[in-house]
This record gives sequence, structure tokens and C-alpha cells, in this order.
Amino acid sequence: MEEKKVQRVWITGGSSGIGRALALHYAREGAYVLVSGRNVERLDEVARATGGAAYPLDVTDAEAVKRTVAAVWEDAGPLDLAVLNAGAAFKREGRDDTARNLKRHLEVNLLGVAHALDALRPRMREAGGGTIALMGSLAGYVGLPRTSGYGTSKAALGYYAEALWAELRREKIDLKLVSPGFVRTPIVAANEFPMPFILEPAEAARIIARGLERPGFEVAFPRRLAWPLRLLRALPAGWRVQLLARGAGQR
Repeated sequence: MEEKKVQRVWITGGSSGIGRALALHYAREGAYVLVSGRNVERLDEVARATGGAAYPLDVTDAEAVKRTVAAVWEDAGPLDLAVLNAGAAFKREGRDDTARNLKRHLEVNLLGVAHALDALRPRMREAGGGTIALMGSLAGYVGLPRTSGYGTSKAALGYYAEALWAELRREKIDLKLVSPGFVRTPIVAANEFPMPFILEPAEAARIIARGLERPGFEVAFPRRLAWPLRLLRALPAGWRVQLLARGAGQR
């Protein structure tokens, strides 16, 4: 059976990193690409490079998300694919992680996705289906030290996707979770620790696009990082936290 090509795709967080790389990838494949993000200048550059359209957006503003999805639908027609990629990683403001830091992560990485899904779901349902990809992270697999804000938001996003998958499947909406490892993007630029198996955005985009074409719930990569983390997650929690603490140089 011939694979159905993506004709219209909307990508949040499309002005840089994985979002930009996905926009360029799908444009090369002949898709009409619509991108959203907060940086208007970079967003316009991506729209020019792809021959698509730019819709400036802050995903933490639920009403703005609703208006943007309505505009995308009116301008381009029903979407084949929406990649809810907008995300953020905020540095700690001091020695301790704080509720404020966690709140900032959740507002972007979880609620920002939920706002978009709320706006997309009824439209896709009425159109007869489509694919929605949520951008998670391998950081959400286990409680990695010093990632309590970012990692918690991505772990919650994975739970959110799992909980909704069956509901959306009944509506002919294919919900997928994308869980990358380290990708050379602005989000990881400030990391001061080793980042094994780091990928360039173009390679990550190619893996994601290929994974979204296949059956299955999750696109997790690179495998040589994903599988050890899956095994670690399968251990009893007491063992797991001890191993993670030792790995971080703590006792």
C-alpha cells in the first residue's frame, strides 16, 4: 500500500531547533508548512524558506492558540499533521529548584500542548481524522537529577498522551508521542553536563518524520539511549533513585 504523504502540516515552536528542521523537511517533501512561534523574525525566515506561512503565537495563551488554529484551518484547510513541538527549558534561579520554576515548565511544555490539542481535536474529528504529535523527551523517562522542572513537565506530557490515545483513536485521530534524546538546539545549549549521542536537528527531523509515518504510539530515539533508560525505568524505584544519585556523584 502506498504511504499517504503529508500535504498540510502545522508546527509549533517552528522558528528554531527541531521545529525548524521539521518544517524544512516537510517542505522538501512537498507539504504546505505552517509554523508558529514567538520569534516573529525567525518565524518569517522559516516561512520564506519553506514557501509556507507564519502564525506568531505564544502557546501559553489559550485564546491565542484557539484563534491561531482557526486561522490555520481557514487558510490551509484540514491538517494532515500537527506537531506540537513548542517547549522550553528554564535554568534554576538558585541552588534549589522551586515551584515557580516548575510552574513555568508546566505552562509551556504541558499546558501549551493541551491548549493546542483542545483547539485541534474537534476540527480533526469533524474532518475525519489526522495525526497529532506531542514533543516529549527521554528526560521524562526517569527522575534525572537537576531536571525536576523540565523532566517533570515531559513526564506529565507522556502520561497525558497515553491517557488520551485510546479516546482519540476512536475519533480517527492518531496521537503520537515523540521522545528525543539530546538534539543540538537552543534548549540544550546551556547544558553543562555531557550529552551522549547528541544529534543535529536535521537528523532528528528525519527520524521523527519517518517514525510518524509508521504505526505505533511512540517515536523514541536514539535507541542506544532510549533502551538503557527504559531498562532503568523498569527497576524498582528504590534501586533506580540510588543508581541515578551515584551517577550524579551523590550518595
